Amino acid sequence: MLAYILSQPRSGSTVLTAMLDKRKGVVCMPESSFPQALGVVSRKERDDRRWMAALYLGSTFPPTPLSFEDALACMEGSDEQILHALGRALATKIGRDPTEVRTIVWKTTRTIGMHRGPLSTSGRFIVLRRHPHNVFESQSRFDYGVRNRRPLRYAFFAQSYEYALSRLPVDRTFLINYDDAEKRLSELLGFLQLDDRGTWETGSSSLDLVAKSCSWLAQITEEFRNTDVEKRARLTPETLKLVDRSLALTRPLRSFMGPVRAHSDRRSMSHIWDFARQRLAENS
Repeated sequence: MLAYILSQPRSGSTVLTAMLDKRKGVVCMPESSFPQALGVVSRKERDDRRWMAALYLGSTFPPTPLSFEDALACMEGSDEQILHALGRALATKIGRDPTEVRTIVWKTTRTIGMHRGPLSTSGRFIVLRRHPHNVFESQSRFDYGVRNRRPLRYAFFAQSYEYALSRLPVDRTFLINYDDAEKRLSELLGFLQLDDRGTWETGSSSLDLVAKSCSWLAQITEEFRNTDVEKRARLTPETLKLVDRSLALTRPLRSFMGPVRAHSDRRSMSHIWDFARQRLAENS
């Protein structure tokens, strides 16, 4: 089975990915917009296996353990077959038995409204939400969210995400809050049609490998500890009121956020195409 984790940035999707990735039968891919890219590639691009391998590398962040040649070997068949092949290749790369893999998890927080690629598969969707005060506080501390440090702008950003998430098929979607992630993990595994068989006995994790070059991931791979209450306390009462008022003001506009989300997604995908061209040139 394929599964897709979708959320706003800074909502704890990497933490949830780390939890799932420890369970036997699950392999989680590094954050990637590749499933979304599959929904917008042209026929000519799709027939070019080297371009498709470059597109996988260009759409994946942080760095993937898979090489260009690894990805190239996976670029045959339907979208579903390609996504499965990449998952099995990653399992082999990190020392896990690919025949034991039952679910391959892809997550993205960027091209969040581009559902055509994931919907073309039989995969299921995991929508993760976090207290908006924590999302705002967390984005305010990182360069990625520098433009969302104003409560009103953040509110429009958040509503565009909620618009995109509302377009997912209800019968294929599992809703989960960050605060409940650990205690609902067994329920989530059931949604993914997985028995809890404990943790992997062999191999590593792509997150562990990436953490060696991305220091900000090191804490994620350790034992989970929820400190959201303490983090919310960093915000002043005045800021909290502004965030709440901004969200309340923009909520009625959520159903009109399609063009906003589409513009942001197209811009992200344009950057991905540029990265893919660089990867192709490096491997030509």
